[in-house]
Amino acid sequence: MQNERLLQEIGLNAYEAAAYLSLLKLGVSEASAIYRDSEVPYGKIYSVLESLVGKGFVEVQVSRPKKFRAVDPDLSLDAIFERKKAEAEREMAVLKGSIEEAKQVLKAVPAQKRKDEIFWTTAITESEIKKFAVSIYGEVNKSICILPPVFGIPIVFYLLPDIIKAIDRGVRIRLMISPRFSALTSILSRQEGEILKKLQNGLDIRLVQNLNSCFGIVDDSIVVLFQSHPADRDRVLSAVKIRDSGLAKNLKEEFKILWRTGEKVDLQEKNGSGTEPEKKNLKNLKN
Repeated sequence: MQNERLLQEIGLNAYEAAAYLSLLKLGVSEASAIYRDSEVPYGKIYSVLESLVGKGFVEVQVSRPKKFRAVDPDLSLDAIFERKKAEAEREMAVLKGSIEEAKQVLKAVPAQKRKDEIFWTTAITESEIKKFAVSIYGEVNKSICILPPVFGIPIVFYLLPDIIKAIDRGVRIRLMISPRFSALTSILSRQEGEILKKLQNGLDIRLVQNLNSCFGIVDDSIVVLFQSHPADRDRVLSAVKIRDSGLAKNLKEEFKILWRTGEKVDLQEKNGSGTEPEKKNLKNLKN
């Protein structure tokens, strides 16, 4: 039963799996012997064997009566893998073409926007906030100014591939952090080769001693507000994304004021042994 289940998982139906297993056991056989051993109905045995021939699992000797032989499993299973792989690659190529075409068509759809248009969405759980953050870095075109909460450190590390992609698109990221973020800067400074170079070119970090709020501005039109748990400031409660250019403009001015007071953090200079507390925080984050 387990062997039949495995064969069905790779694409054979129940009758085909039973007939193939019988042929492996019996060796060269006529259809009458195969149907008796496999319990495939006699009225279906020839169509089942022909299907197996077409799929590369069985060879047929055109004689009177016909005789059948099971193809070695190594050969037949590798063949079906390569066939399904080629089919999947063709499907992916077609899908990619359709997606690119849809992108161009949908971008051309005229949108009627009001100047006072405001729209907001909320993420509550950590997994939702991660998806939330990935979508933000995926849609940003020009810039991100962010003052993240401490509970966002693991999320920033999780977002590193998306941050690099945004930098590759020419996005400038300004990150304003408190001293409690030293573990994060240690992680970033320990990136190697091309990744570290991209972070140094596209990510500006400044250290500000006293931060009482957490927010972000995306492309001067989207605001992200972070809310820590009332009982534990290091736990996430929610994040809100607000599309409001007026609010974004006001918060951008607040961000600039804080930014001017900050101390520039050089990732190259941070790329060293680090202090003992930093090493401990870094180890906890990676675990």
